[in-house]
This record gives sequence, C-alpha cells and structure tokens, in this order.
Amino acid sequence: MSIGAAKSNDGKPNVLILFTDQQRHDTIQAAGNPHMITPNLDRSAAEGCLYTNAHSSNPVCMPARHDLLTGLPGRAHGYFTNNKTRPIKDYGLPTVARIFSENRYRTAAIGKMHFRPSRMHHGYGELILMEEIPNRRQDDQYATYLADQGLGSIQNIHGVRANLYHIPQQPQMEEAHHPNRWVADRAIDWLERNGREPFFLFCSWIHPHPPWAAPEAYRELYRDRELPQPVPVSRSYPFEPPGSVWYGDHEDERNIRRIREAYYACVTHVDYHIGRLLDHMREKRLLDDTLVIFASDHGDMLYDKGFFQKSLPYEGSARIPFIVRYPEKVRAGTVSDSFVDLLDVLPTCLDACGLSYPEAPFALPGASLFAEGAERDREHQICSFGEGKDRWVMARDRRYKYVYFYNRGTEQLFDMERDPQELHNLIGSGGEPLDAIRRLRIKAIDYERQWGPEGVIERDSFVLMDGGYSRTGAKYGNVQFHVMDEREPRARGEQFIRECELALRSEKDLKLNEICNESEYIEKFRQAWRPFAGEPVLKSIFLDVKNGTLP
Repeated sequence: MSIGAAKSNDGKPNVLILFTDQQRHDTIQAAGNPHMITPNLDRSAAEGCLYTNAHSSNPVCMPARHDLLTGLPGRAHGYFTNNKTRPIKDYGLPTVARIFSENRYRTAAIGKMHFRPSRMHHGYGELILMEEIPNRRQDDQYATYLADQGLGSIQNIHGVRANLYHIPQQPQMEEAHHPNRWVADRAIDWLERNGREPFFLFCSWIHPHPPWAAPEAYRELYRDRELPQPVPVSRSYPFEPPGSVWYGDHEDERNIRRIREAYYACVTHVDYHIGRLLDHMREKRLLDDTLVIFASDHGDMLYDKGFFQKSLPYEGSARIPFIVRYPEKVRAGTVSDSFVDLLDVLPTCLDACGLSYPEAPFALPGASLFAEGAERDREHQICSFGEGKDRWVMARDRRYKYVYFYNRGTEQLFDMERDPQELHNLIGSGGEPLDAIRRLRIKAIDYERQWGPEGVIERDSFVLMDGGYSRTGAKYGNVQFHVMDEREPRARGEQFIRECELALRSEKDLKLNEICNESEYIEKFRQAWRPFAGEPVLKSIFLDVKNGTLP
C-alpha cells in the first residue's frame, strides 16, 4: 500500500536533508568531475538544481552543523570550532527542527549530529544516532544495533583512528551492517512509519570523513581510474612550511593515490545508499512532494596545497556540493553559480513550507534559495573558522578571495579567475589590486564585528594576535582511542591491535611517513595509550619504523 501521493499530507510539502561529512565540492560527476562515480547524486542534479558555488559557512563539523541547525553563525550558538564538551550557547534559539515540530510536522534526525550533549534533541521528535565517537553505547543506536547483531566487541566501529586516521582501511564489519547502509535503512524504516504525515527528516552520513573504510568493492572502482592530482604544495605562514613530516610532505606518491581512491570510494558508497533511500521515496510516491537538499558540512583538502582535512579557507575545504530537488519550485536540470552556504538551508526550508521564523534575538543572515531579486543576489561570500590566534575570516567575490589570519595579521589575496588553485598570494607581490583588498577587508571586518567572537574587532580593525606555526590541516597527529564500555585495559589494547590488523589486511605494502620517528608524535601516542590500555602491549602496537612498512 502506498504511503504517499500527490499532496496527500494536508497539502504540506515534506523536507529531506541528505548530509555527508567532509565531502569536497568536486565529488559529483554531474558537476564536471568525470573521475567520480555518483549516479544517484547525478540523477538528483538532473532532476533539480546543482549549485556550483556553494560554501560551508564554517568548514569544520560542529560549527557548520549548528549553522545549519539554527540558521545563525557562531556568535549566536557559540561554536566557532569543534568543542568536545561545551553545549550550545543558548538552548532557546529557534532551530529548524523545533520550528517544524511546532508546526505539526513529524521530525527526526538519523546518523551523525555532533550535538553536545549527544542526545540534546534541539526540537527533533526522534534522534536515531550514529555518532563518530560515541562515549556510551546506550546513547548511540548504531552502537546498540551492532551489539544486538553480536558485534558489540568492535571498538573502532567507524574505522581505526589512532595512528591510522589517514591510512585507507577495511571496515570492521560486513556490508550488511556498515554505517552507510544503516543510515539509509533507518531512514526507510522511519518513512514506513511516518510518511503518511508531513515530515522533516535529516539524514547524516559520517563518510567520506576519515577513517576511510568503504567496502573493498568500492575501492576497486577507483583502482585503475584516472584521478586528479593534488594542487602543488604552497603552504606559508601561519602554517608549517613545505618539508614537514606532520603534513606528509615526504610521502610516497602511491600513498596519496591510495588516499584519494579510498576517499572517492566512500563518496560512491554513500551515493549508493542515498539512491536506495530516494528510490524508496519514488516507489511510495513521496519524492515529488518533498524538498530534498543534499549538502556536506565542509570539504577535505586531500593534500591540495600540502594540506589534509578541513578548517581552512581554501577551495578543497571551504566549498561543498549542494543540490536542491523540488519540482514545485525548481526546474529540472538547472545549474546555478550563485553563492550559497549552509546558513541558507533553514530559510529555504521555511519558505518552501510556508512557515515563518519566530521572533528571536538575531535576524537570519541567510536567504531562501527561492527568493528573487536583491534578497537572493549575493555579491560576496563569507566563511570563517576558529578562536584566538587560530582564527581566520575569508571574504570573496566573483574575482578575488581575501583571507585574514589573526595569527600575526597574515593576509592573502587570490585571483580566482587566473589562479583557481590559490597558488599565488597577490599581497606583497607588487601588483596587488588595492581596491579589491580594501573592499574585501571591509566586508570581513563587518562580518567579524557582527558575527565573530567577541573582542576580535577594535576601532574598525582586526585585533592582532601573536603565535607560532599552526598545524591545522596536518596529516598526522590523531591519537584518539575509542572506548564505549568498561573493559580491562590490556583487553582493550589487544582488541585494538586485532582491529588494526583487520583494517590493514589489504595494505601490507603501504609505506610509512617519517612521522613514526618523531619523538613528539611518539610521546603524544604514548600519553594517549597509557590510560587506554596501559603499558604491557605498547611495544607490539608501534609501527615497524626501521622497515618503513606496516607490521
């Protein structure tokens, strides 16, 4: 029996947000990236609008997700960077979930949320969680699901992080229980129960965030495929200069190739399960009455310019994929190069469903994608990240990108038409366009005054902060161990070793970086290992540095 039909939900449209973690803008084949295999996202783009100039408003997990949730930047919700313990600044802020719940929608969030505390619902009627690093099994439905399937002994349920964070690896479970499948399965189950009523459903996958643990069959899809090369290394202050072992500058080129294969495989694996969910909605005649938005919280540098990860103002980190499908308002096959970001999601959802934003301490800075004229014609895009000396703010227009780093007041300006890879900083070059610098600097200052952390602007100027080199975007340094339940320390250590061996069963010839000889890195690992597993099995977990291969 069909659970949906044209305008069967009291005439109200539904909303489905499909959200990935750490997915770059150039990972959809339909966006001009022939190396990618994304048939389901390609179909969504063909049936809706593909935005080619979408940005993360703050390219790191917690701030980006709370920007989308509230429609407001960090000054309102309190997150300028990831924070392991701090709750939202104001529990009373309107959220997209709370607004829809109060307007008699069925609401649910499935997958990774990155809330603190993890089960803070923020207005969702149901939280069906699959967090990246759940601290308690009973708080995480995916972790309890694995236990119910007899897989409760697995510690690294989303891949091994410590030592192996940026090393391609095999998943710890079969495809039937893989995290990417689980999110789609739970979404389909939820729609079976709730699809007869107007709904707001947020589905969030952890991939392609590392560790990269897609099934081997998806890795094979990219094994012999022609892949784009990283943008040449061009790090400068405030980041460590070229030649750093922390950034993997002396990596075997094959390592970088395998990393890209594994990353793209994760994207394709998620795409497959997004397709399963959308096919279910087609079958149940729900899809055409649903506003579908696909996006990611931020990108991943994948060694472009010599960086990994996110938290950076450069294209690989700051730009994201963005697709909107809604036949009522969006003409199929549309492509837009308008500036859009995650702050536009909340007003777009409200506009599509005829809902109003309630009275609140802040006005929404974003705009509905369905607005017309001056309200939607954005000439500039702002992104920012961080606190203290690690903070930066970026302002760009169609031609130029300006970046201000608070660390010693470092400035960068890139000509995005002539230098899309951001290799040549025009500031200090002797030929810099002074009018563009002044104009974009003013835009950045105005944003910081209104939305940045308190105290970063004085007398219409940035506050100068002093500090040494930053390792933001480094490849190495993650020593997070996963503990969900009580277990004797030695048993935890031995289980960790078994999971490392399982993760690396197809990577025995992978060459290591010199980081394993760095005393600072080894000590950092030791400090994390001792409370996790004690000393007895410490030696057996260290990598075989002399031979330069994995044990």
